[in-house]
Amino acid sequence: MIEAHAALNPPEPPGERPVPPVAAARSRLPDSLAALRYRDFRLLFAGLFLALSGWWMIIVAQGWLVLELTNRASAVALVGAMLSVPFLILGPFSGVAADRLFRKHLLVTTRSTVAVLMFVEGALIVLGLIELWQMVVLAFLAGCAFTMDIPARQSLIPDTVPASVVPNAVALNVSMFSATTIAGPMLGAFVLASAGAGGCFIGNGIGNAVLAAAIATMRIPRRRRDGPWHVVADLAGALRHVRAERAILMLLLVSLVITLTGRNWQQLAPVLVRDVYHGSAGALSMIYTAAGVGAVAGAVLLVPLSGQRRRAPIFWGGLTVACVGLIAFAISPTLAVAAACAIAAGLGLQVAETTTQTVVLIETPEAMRGRVISLVSLLWGLQPLGVLAAGFVADAAGAQVAVGGSAVLGAAALLTVALLAPPRWRAF
Repeated sequence: MIEAHAALNPPEPPGERPVPPVAAARSRLPDSLAALRYRDFRLLFAGLFLALSGWWMIIVAQGWLVLELTNRASAVALVGAMLSVPFLILGPFSGVAADRLFRKHLLVTTRSTVAVLMFVEGALIVLGLIELWQMVVLAFLAGCAFTMDIPARQSLIPDTVPASVVPNAVALNVSMFSATTIAGPMLGAFVLASAGAGGCFIGNGIGNAVLAAAIATMRIPRRRRDGPWHVVADLAGALRHVRAERAILMLLLVSLVITLTGRNWQQLAPVLVRDVYHGSAGALSMIYTAAGVGAVAGAVLLVPLSGQRRRAPIFWGGLTVACVGLIAFAISPTLAVAAACAIAAGLGLQVAETTTQTVVLIETPEAMRGRVISLVSLLWGLQPLGVLAAGFVADAAGAQVAVGGSAVLGAAALLTVALLAPPRWRAF
């Protein structure tokens, strides 16, 4: 594996200077916050906090609004699925674009586009003109922007800090994301109650506009790219790298399982809250916030472990906690028990997904980093298959059966991968 990685990790082209390290003695920040010593990472960190908090605001508002418009679980699943369909369509191209284009300019464009879409949807809601088909179309367009955004944004993190600080930057980035899963739903419930769903979408638009402005002021160097674009050939190079790095291949298989079975509960949570627990939008916010508390706990747990060389035990431990939490969530008799189970599920999923992101960033050379990350995005494009199937099962047999069935299938698939994967695939 080491030899393959060295062969696929050529030296930086002339003129590309790595980020110089900042000595701990020159900063008041402890080593656990080392990435925050760097200006560009601080800008990205702060901008993402606002944008992702806004994202969770619309997650709360969107599901509740669709239920009010249609009273169908499948419609809630459909709108949620439209955010993921573009990953399947544009996923390969987004990775090539992230490696070939100037990532800074690409991200400014994608986040500005999301801001405009959120402002449009917010205005339609405020004016009382919103319809289901409009939400489907706007969700699809926002999904297109996110598809182009994610490989470039995640690939940008190693450009903001020295190589030795990348694991800490990833851990802090995930910690911030986790914090937004608490702040966003709480803020979303407040805005939904005081300003309606339109206020949530407008707030998300403001957050994305701020993020675009923050990225525009970053001092990221422009990478030199030689040769013309060849989407198929460029993607084939990423696939060869994944084949050589068997640990990454196994992590992609696990990501596929999580995509199809482990995230359906988020789209069906509004149905569970209303039909099973007879709660309101505030109760829905409670469930999302509980998952966010678990995610924060997982991210905080990973910060002091970011220097660990062996990440496999942490990864499989996180998956075990997630599976148990999701199965228990589906059969919870009360809202309070469901919230407790959501904490466990959020913690486990966060640990597993953060470990995947860290391994992919570290084990992939800069020149093809965006393409390898786009393979993960491509898997996210399959999420509508799981979400829509769960939505139809929820209409026919209830949301608890749909969520519980997905969790049991996912646990069985993950156990199969763990038992059948050769030991060297698990050496990370």
